[in-house]
Amino acid sequence: MLAKGIGGDGSNWSKQLDEFAKFIAIAILIGPILLDTLFLYVPIINENIKCFALDDKLKIIAIVLRSFTDLPFLLNLLRYVLPTWYTSYILEGLLDDVIPESRMLNILAVLPIPQVVILIFLPKTRNSRSLNRMKFLNSLILLQYVPRAYPMYKICKHSNKDTRECSTKLARRKQIWISGVLNFIMYILASHVLGAFWYFFSVQREIDCWISTCRSENGCNLSTLQCDNTLFRNVTLLNDLCPTNPPNPMAYDFGIFVDSLQSGIVGTTDFPQKLLMCLSWGLRNLSSFGSNLNSSTNAWESVFVISISISGLLLFMYLLGHVQTFMLVISRIWQRMRVIYPRIEFMVSEYGLTGEWVEYAIGDLVREALEEDEGLAAENIFSLLPRKLQRRLKCHLFLATLTKLPGLENKDRQVLDAIMEDLEPVSYADGTYIIREGEPLDRMLFITQGSVLTYKTTTTGGESGSSSTAYLEKGDVYGKELIGWAATSTPFSGLPISGQTVKSHEKVEVFAIRAARLKRIVSRFSTHFNTQDITTVEITSY
Repeated sequence: MLAKGIGGDGSNWSKQLDEFAKFIAIAILIGPILLDTLFLYVPIINENIKCFALDDKLKIIAIVLRSFTDLPFLLNLLRYVLPTWYTSYILEGLLDDVIPESRMLNILAVLPIPQVVILIFLPKTRNSRSLNRMKFLNSLILLQYVPRAYPMYKICKHSNKDTRECSTKLARRKQIWISGVLNFIMYILASHVLGAFWYFFSVQREIDCWISTCRSENGCNLSTLQCDNTLFRNVTLLNDLCPTNPPNPMAYDFGIFVDSLQSGIVGTTDFPQKLLMCLSWGLRNLSSFGSNLNSSTNAWESVFVISISISGLLLFMYLLGHVQTFMLVISRIWQRMRVIYPRIEFMVSEYGLTGEWVEYAIGDLVREALEEDEGLAAENIFSLLPRKLQRRLKCHLFLATLTKLPGLENKDRQVLDAIMEDLEPVSYADGTYIIREGEPLDRMLFITQGSVLTYKTTTTGGESGSSSTAYLEKGDVYGKELIGWAATSTPFSGLPISGQTVKSHEKVEVFAIRAARLKRIVSRFSTHFNTQDITTVEITSY
């Protein structure tokens, strides 16, 4: 049936495997950004006794997963240790285009900075000197995101470059989708990271308040902040001077961190709850460029707000260009298809094709053809279809007609297939002279849409005027005598002369085969054309 094979000749498995490998690599590279933030959620605050603890379960999970995300960078470092033939065989293809080539960047990427900072130094914080050291170590955690986020940035950059360099509209549209998804993932990851740091800095900010309060007030013992220590703390004093629920900016201004402290997420071990709240905070403020953040006078907090504003603006400008490109492509496609779909409906009806799915399937194929080459003329829908589908449609339209033409009766299918292969669709506007009387008959016409007039203008019996006029409509053929001419003429004989003028009576579509091509087909299958066939053709045509 016509349904089979309407979508094309098959899939390019090699290309599909390359794309699958690319998405596997992307999944691997997202890990370092996505999972490193788990360490930032490990610290928790016990508001009841004003102490600091670590979520042991999340700590173990973070350490294990961090070990897996370090593997790509460790494998890349093996290039400098193991023999060249071994590393090129093991690592070729997956890491070459995405992992930093710099040895220093790879070393920085695998250093256990969050493990040391959060699991060792943070629990020892107890005075202003420790706080200053933590602020410096915070910058190291941020710095490590450069080599670990670099692979994701590089693969997005390559994808955007591939979008610009695509040679066809169809490939560009597909690449735009891929680039759009990758850039969207980058945006979500950026929001995820900002939300995690917001949580981590919230914990530090409350610890900062405790230390500042105890430094200026008596009766406060902060020799250690860990909850497993039984030393007495003046909880009432800390509640009064570091109020979080409800907050009191007159006592201590927690700035942008007041929501996390007031909500109590810094004291819970419910990780999904913390993750979703922090992610939503990151998305909201990255999307609004941090315009809704009311920061305190704390310098480090102001720097954090400024970084959110700049990051949001840069990501918005970066993504906006790709969104505009995508929307422009989609808009142009739909504008053209609104004009083309009525023609497809008419063509399906005229060709006698059945089933609503055929209309939609042909519409999809026409759209893909126009995306491949936007300069293609869409006047003739048939010419935009794949070659395999064109052959099926020609068989559907002309096989029965060819078997009834004089000289082609009982011919082998391969002869008829060769003729149908060379039939070319041509459209003529209303009132166009297709063939003129007295001129060489250089083609045979199969009418599929519209109608044409055929007539003579020569003088007959001493009276001038048209001796005969006829209409040729869908299913009719003009120029049948070319079959006899192709079978009997020598290579040097001229074309027969048309005895009639053929003029389009309305917009008409025909499938034409040139005389020279018909001659070559008959020569190739000369054993299939005998004298009896030739005589029949001549008697019928003249």
